[in-house]
Amino acid sequence: MGLLLFLHVTGFVQAPSRPKAVSATELEKLAQESVAEKDWETAADEFRRAIEIEPRNARLRVELSEALSAAQDFPAAIAAFNDVLRLDPRNEAAELGIAEAYRSVFNYEETRKFLDRAKQDHPSSAAPRIALGRLEIELQHYDRAIEELQSAIKLVPRDVGARNDLAAAYQAKGDLPQALEQLETVLARDNSNAFAHFLRAQIYADKDDSERALPDAQAVVVAQPGNIRGRILLGKILLRVPNCSRAIEILRPLEKASPRESDALFLLARAYQCAGDGASAQRVTAEFEQSSKADRAANENSTQAGHLVHEANDLAIKNQFPQAMDLLNQALEKDPTNSDAHAQLAKLQFSKGDLAKAAESIQKALAARPYNPDYLYVWGKILEKENRTDEALQTFEKITQVNPNESDAYFEIGTIQQQKGDRKQAQQAYKKAVELSPDDPDYRKALESIK
Repeated sequence: MGLLLFLHVTGFVQAPSRPKAVSATELEKLAQESVAEKDWETAADEFRRAIEIEPRNARLRVELSEALSAAQDFPAAIAAFNDVLRLDPRNEAAELGIAEAYRSVFNYEETRKFLDRAKQDHPSSAAPRIALGRLEIELQHYDRAIEELQSAIKLVPRDVGARNDLAAAYQAKGDLPQALEQLETVLARDNSNAFAHFLRAQIYADKDDSERALPDAQAVVVAQPGNIRGRILLGKILLRVPNCSRAIEILRPLEKASPRESDALFLLARAYQCAGDGASAQRVTAEFEQSSKADRAANENSTQAGHLVHEANDLAIKNQFPQAMDLLNQALEKDPTNSDAHAQLAKLQFSKGDLAKAAESIQKALAARPYNPDYLYVWGKILEKENRTDEALQTFEKITQVNPNESDAYFEIGTIQQQKGDRKQAQQAYKKAVELSPDDPDYRKALESIK
């Protein structure tokens, strides 16, 4: 009786549930509230319900796509953005959104394609040019980046973000006067801009102009106390001034950072030595040597593991599977995080018929790079072999979303659809595989058989 009374009472003190929305507008508002709370799953569900009511509302579809991107479900986001573009082919938000989703899965070809399309569709908009400039910086194509960002700034001369990007491209290219010119313009408009202060401090510090570098580096740490690179830069400049006690104050919080920053430890040891604290200098020097040794070992192991994986791939091509597996195991001993080693090992285990081990290996690879098409393909083949056809189909479809040019994935989709008796879907998939790889006889044979 007491338990029943407790349940009865607690029913009255529960938080009231959200009102059930009945219109697309109400559902959109609820979804936007979920976005503000970063509850992406709920937001996506509410946007979908709103779209069921207004299926031709492009804005709702863009918001759904953006929520999926924020949730890092990039295949679903790409599919949703494509739905927008079928409805509204020149929708700039969708063009930019799908480009960013492709960039997030490292498909730079599709990224550039959609950014070029957005630039062509919207010649008076700076946004596609800014996005292209940032892409080219990421790919270290600095001349291209400068060209795109210069054209963007002509359209939006007061955009400090675009000017910061342009300054970064000039700095990376080695054109420091042009970089400084852009940073001066940014800071004249926004004197609290931490990125511009950092970049200018870095340029002056590299020129051994500590007098000019110091105020900018100080501004970075004031604006962003947790900025590790900013603290290291300021510590380096303070040691040159010198202001040893202030350098210790700036660098000491980084001593306990995880992972340890070897640069910070080196500078902190020097700062203690400069301040006359030999015992602390000796202690931090030992920490630096340990951290530096660990960094060197990790880098060497990573490099050696990469070479071993490459050698293993060559052996696998020659059907020397035991030797390849031995090299892959050696690679993983040196670098357990090498996802390519896990993926290649999964392929060899699959070829031996050891599906359990193959699944375990490919899941380790996918944990590091969840949308890598090659990894997903191996996982799809394992699922297919285990007769988990629906899951395999979803996996192969995911591949075509992150890389629309993967003909093997379309072929596997066709095979599964044919097994399921859906000849129309199978024919479409086989046809796409043939379009992408017209010289593959297996694809042509499959397409002819379904006809």
